[in-house]
Amino acid sequence: MTRDRQGLLDALALVDAHGWDSEPATDLLTQIRYELIRPLTIDIGLRGTAAAQAEASAWETVWLKLCDPHLRSATSPWGVIWQTARRAVLAEVLAARWGTETRRAWEHNAEERTGRRARPIRLEPLLASGYDTADPSPPPEPAPGAPVASALQLAADALTQAGWDAVEARRIVAEVALMDEALGRGATVVGWRPLAARLALPPWQARRLTYLLRGSVDRPGLLARLIAEGPHIIHAVELREAMAATRSRTLPTPTQRCFAARGSRPQGLAC
Repeated sequence: MTRDRQGLLDALALVDAHGWDSEPATDLLTQIRYELIRPLTIDIGLRGTAAAQAEASAWETVWLKLCDPHLRSATSPWGVIWQTARRAVLAEVLAARWGTETRRAWEHNAEERTGRRARPIRLEPLLASGYDTADPSPPPEPAPGAPVASALQLAADALTQAGWDAVEARRIVAEVALMDEALGRGATVVGWRPLAARLALPPWQARRLTYLLRGSVDRPGLLARLIAEGPHIIHAVELREAMAATRSRTLPTPTQRCFAARGSRPQGLAC
């Protein structure tokens, strides 16, 4: 087969007549793989298993393009095939780089070029160059006697009295205190999903704990109130009820009581 438009059209005509299980189809696909796709893969810089995977993916994509009737009417069908193979190989490179499927990898790559996303960093090269893994120990606590330290300790003690294990209560308070996401409007609780994942808590418990300790834009949480108002607010009835609700799912959620107290509840907002 000659590498010109007519040569490709003649080869495709034979395939149309004999089918893709025929010898002409095998010859066509073999020539495209060894004379176009493999050199392209090597030229891009892939080697080993990565090159083999990219070559296989590109070969499959090119075969689908060869089955497209519109290819017969293209001005430069070999150019269309080359571009199809090249994009398939680059898609494999991006998928490996971003650790996701190809369509999402192209989106991440476009976001990286505009500065909206940073490329993930592999740990192996960092460790090889002398970096160490993060210290798993908890962050240093504030100096004893400081308002923040007192608030964290009082909140942990209050959770312990509500039925939480003392060690777990301190960890919950520390995790919530480190949250930096912006607070949500109304009863929208922000940050509870990561908290549930980090501490292996049921979603309902993580949500109630986050709302109790962080609060929202419209309602300060327990930590903020302890710092601003002092330790006496720990005995407030609504806070005691809210802490009990973090241990029993059958009790009303703090967000429900908050809306009941205001006499209304936003439509479509789940507590």
